[in-house]
Amino acid sequence: VQVGGRSVVCSDVEQHVVIIDEDDKFLKLLELLGIYQEQGSVLVFVEKQESADSLLKDLLKRSYPCLSLHGGMDQFDRDSTIADFKNNTIKLMVATSVAARGLDVKQLVLVVNFDCPNHYEDYVHRCGRTGRAGNKGTAFTFITPEQGKFSVDITKGLELSGAGVPDDLKALMEEYKEQRKAEGKGIVKNSGFSGKGFKFDEAEKNQVNEAKKMQKWALGLQDSDDEAEAADQAADQIDKDIAKAFSNKPTLKKTGIAVAPPVAPGANPPEAIKGAQKAKLNLAASIAAKINEKISSGNNLDMTQQATSQIMKGEVVSKMSGLGLAKQLAEKVNNKLNYIPAEPEKEEETTSSEDRYEDEIEINSFPQQARWKITSKDTLSQITEYSEAAVTVRGTYIAPGSQPAEGDRKIYLYIEGPSERAVQIAKSEIKRVLKEELLRQSKYHAPQPAGRYKVI
Repeated sequence: VQVGGRSVVCSDVEQHVVIIDEDDKFLKLLELLGIYQEQGSVLVFVEKQESADSLLKDLLKRSYPCLSLHGGMDQFDRDSTIADFKNNTIKLMVATSVAARGLDVKQLVLVVNFDCPNHYEDYVHRCGRTGRAGNKGTAFTFITPEQGKFSVDITKGLELSGAGVPDDLKALMEEYKEQRKAEGKGIVKNSGFSGKGFKFDEAEKNQVNEAKKMQKWALGLQDSDDEAEAADQAADQIDKDIAKAFSNKPTLKKTGIAVAPPVAPGANPPEAIKGAQKAKLNLAASIAAKINEKISSGNNLDMTQQATSQIMKGEVVSKMSGLGLAKQLAEKVNNKLNYIPAEPEKEEETTSSEDRYEDEIEINSFPQQARWKITSKDTLSQITEYSEAAVTVRGTYIAPGSQPAEGDRKIYLYIEGPSERAVQIAKSEIKRVLKEELLRQSKYHAPQPAGRYKVI
């Protein structure tokens, strides 16, 4: 079953194609007007609205009464212009392709494509304004040497209508084909109509529903029950997504550096440790232990014992300093008073190791606005100040359906704190911020268009 055939220029239309430079087109138009103006109405087609107004001024300067018709005019002005042209009040009109369809003017003897049509259908409909109802008509098409890409459709229109193709037009078309072939490209066929049809998939269904919601919102016909149900469903889904992301528990992380225990003099060293670095570490620990032993043994002698030791060794007894005399006098007074001074408490040895807790929250699957909110500098600084846990953003965003490269990870938040409670507080704050942002996005105030621009 064939519903309508391909458009073809009527055989009653005499078609001419003129290859001409841009600067010479207006002079050629004046030549044609001198021949056909007295025979009936003439319709000149241009590509742009500015071209229509400019050509109108040039024709008026040459004393040709003329009209202009294009989409930039008010509806009243367009109707008035068409009425004057149909009634033969003015027999010359410059128009864009807005007049290529649906315009039926009696005694229209000439159509001039001042600007070459850019596709086949436009060429057929422009030429179809003349030669109607059994009348004969003529169509001239101006094409410049630089417009070789349009020569393919013009040649096609001539061949399908049974008209002869000029040799210079064939040469222009062949030159264009050779140029495309040299560039490694094919010939682009443009019928003027394109489309992919309906897919009837889930994305298209969602788009239709969104358009319906937009229409309801514009007319004030929102259904409160539907909105409440949709809000509840969105809240439930948000809770599930957040619960999945926050299912991990903080883990203990040892960040300190282990120091080898001191080795007593003459004792055998610990078990052999593989690796040059660990051997050097054991040697340094052994030397440090010997030094500490010598220091501690010297500090246990009082001033008299130190002097006696020096005399026995044949060394010169060092003169006591003010601090030494003070200590000796303090010892004499304590002996007379039978006072035993309390030994200073030894400070608890602190290990260089410090326990830290860490956790990770993957945020790659959350919407973009939610990710921006939780990863902003202000949000992270507030969470860190409140929980005393450091929160940093790591990894890279991986689009849905894609897999991260080797060594990469999906974007996530890394939390590190001095205690498990600090990490839990940070996670609670992150969860609160994410949920508030997701709920804010899910609330349906007014649908936003998905295009590049939005109306304010």
